[in-house]
Amino acid sequence: MDKNSVFKTNVSFGLIWKFITLLFTYLTVPILLKYLGVEYYGVWVTIFTILNAAYFMDLGISLGVKNKLTTALAKDDLKAARVYISTGYFSIAFIAGIALVSGLCFILVFNMQNIFNTNISEAELKFTLVISVVLVAISIVLNIYKSLLHAFQKSSKVELAMAIYQGLIYLQILFLPKIIDQPLIIIGLLYGVSNILIALVFSVLFFKKNKQIIPSFIYFKKDTIKEILGLGVGFFIIQIALIIILTTDNIIITYLIGPEATASYSIVNKLFQPFIIISTFIFTPLWTLYTNAYCNKDFTWIRNTLTRLNQLYLVLIFLIILLFFNFDWVIKFWISEPLAYSDVLILGMTLFVLIKIYGDIYLTFLNGIGVIKLQMWLFVLAALINIPLSVLLVKYFNLGTSGVIFATCISLLILTITMPIQAYLILKNKK
Repeated sequence: MDKNSVFKTNVSFGLIWKFITLLFTYLTVPILLKYLGVEYYGVWVTIFTILNAAYFMDLGISLGVKNKLTTALAKDDLKAARVYISTGYFSIAFIAGIALVSGLCFILVFNMQNIFNTNISEAELKFTLVISVVLVAISIVLNIYKSLLHAFQKSSKVELAMAIYQGLIYLQILFLPKIIDQPLIIIGLLYGVSNILIALVFSVLFFKKNKQIIPSFIYFKKDTIKEILGLGVGFFIIQIALIIILTTDNIIITYLIGPEATASYSIVNKLFQPFIIISTFIFTPLWTLYTNAYCNKDFTWIRNTLTRLNQLYLVLIFLIILLFFNFDWVIKFWISEPLAYSDVLILGMTLFVLIKIYGDIYLTFLNGIGVIKLQMWLFVLAALINIPLSVLLVKYFNLGTSGVIFATCISLLILTITMPIQAYLILKNKK
């Protein structure tokens, strides 16, 4: 396999689909903000954040399957590949069932108005959450198709799926509000059903082309669960830590300040997200390519790839500084609604992007070769300090929403410093 050719193919095609995804995403936000209003939009952003976090609640099995499946395919072992896929599907289905019951119990027991700090009716909040949790539980199982495509070096197809999904969301939001007026419930249905539909279509297409590895209960192996979870549990702990670090911002702001502040924070954050999204898009196909290269002892390719990524990072620094100094003009062009934000928040977002992406350059390599123990403990440490630090900076240093993003920067900084050193030491004596 020519790894450079595979990477270029995935990036070139994937870049087209990623651009379309971003286009539909940014076209959707002003319409959604106008349709829902600031308070409803802030609540929806918080709900959406929680729902996205739920996709990581698979104990890291999907990531474990991706690494193990990539190794099996590198050895042309289709029987092992089918065992990994089958075991992965049935294990995640069991976990999703537990998560569904737990989520429904939480929604029924607790007062949602207090949690979301809003006057929106309790009935509307609960009904939206119940529908969303059910749809997300189904999606958690179906979304394993993304790991399969990555393992088969077809990451550009994952980007295609996301582009279709975001386009479908945009078209529905564009037309449905004109005939139906149940804001949160309708939006929850649109996002949930669309995700399931896309996952079903791409799963069917994948297994139609790869019938020899269609999941079957016959190939479900209990022993393989332990093998997958060997990496999976580590990945799961990292995912939980990332949820705490990256997805609790909106929840903290909603609870401490209010949903209106969440709306502003979320929209400002979205202008910086393309840098994170595009970098993730570049790193994603590299994950399994690193697995393949390390398995085949192609260390020269790994070193050259890391060097090129560092060169691209210099371009990123220039672009992010450009956005920093032109932020007011860009946001006025995008959002016509008045929006409250501070220069300190913009500075925090700028630092966050630079810190996170530089660390991810090396985290992708380490994840691909399964060396995750050190980063796991560092992520746990970062997660433990993130929320208390956010509360401290918001309440006692009066930094408002800026305090939340600065807490995230501080939490991630130790990883950004440590991961390049670990990667260097691993590759130092490899030839």
